[in-house]
Amino acid sequence: MITLRTYDECYFVNYDQFTDLQLYEIGRQACPPSYSYGPTIRNHYIFHYLFSGKGSLYLNGHHYTISAHQGFLISPNSLAYYEADRINPWHYAWLHLDGPKATEFFQMAGLSIDQPIFMPTQYPNSIDNIMTNLLLNNERELYCIGNVYELFDCITELSTTKFPKRVNPQLAYIKRIIDFICIKYSEPIHMDDIAHACGLERSYMTRLFKDATGRTPQEYLMTYRMKEACKMLQQDNISIQNISYSVGYGDSFTFSKAFKRHIGCSPSQYRLTEHKKKP
Repeated sequence: MITLRTYDECYFVNYDQFTDLQLYEIGRQACPPSYSYGPTIRNHYIFHYLFSGKGSLYLNGHHYTISAHQGFLISPNSLAYYEADRINPWHYAWLHLDGPKATEFFQMAGLSIDQPIFMPTQYPNSIDNIMTNLLLNNERELYCIGNVYELFDCITELSTTKFPKRVNPQLAYIKRIIDFICIKYSEPIHMDDIAHACGLERSYMTRLFKDATGRTPQEYLMTYRMKEACKMLQQDNISIQNISYSVGYGDSFTFSKAFKRHIGCSPSQYRLTEHKKKP
């Protein structure tokens, strides 16, 4: 039978405007000896973190013992019962949360229904302060969501059960090149700039990128710039001169030549054609 809770603090916040991560509740309790809750099934994740004391978790037929500065995760749709130690009862804080990022980050930390216990590699760490700050600032939505991300950063870095990162270094370079182009395309960047940002020799970068994508970084940059230019040309209130500056060209003449070579018509002709397509 579920024990009636006597919270020290409990805030129903319902911060659900962000699609990746939602925070529904923040709470804290210094439990009396042998205090218990459950068995119960929840719709969302609940993560408990122990400031002090110890207790037991019974989850889907398995028994776990949790001590101070550890945590435990109750996943959605799992049957859970937990009980404070009768001599040294736990004092914990909890978060009721959900969203794709919550699932992803708990998995990165190696936490799941089958492995629900968070054990940090070191203490002291920042988790006590993060949980306390969430409680103290529960009315500040952006602050709370930001602190939940900070909490996940600590959990994934400190967890003894986290999965090792398996990064393909070549794919990591490709992603970095693409990210650089997508962010800096409006500037007069050169291939040497990209190679320097990625820590690569220019010819090796070009060969690596072409092997992976079928295009050189220069060709990818040109294609990306023209794609962005086409988007802007569909808006009548942006001049061709300003579009040329916005996609990394110093003058509209050079931009128009590049656009015609890549798209097959001048920027003005493209804008007129797109305008005629509108109902």
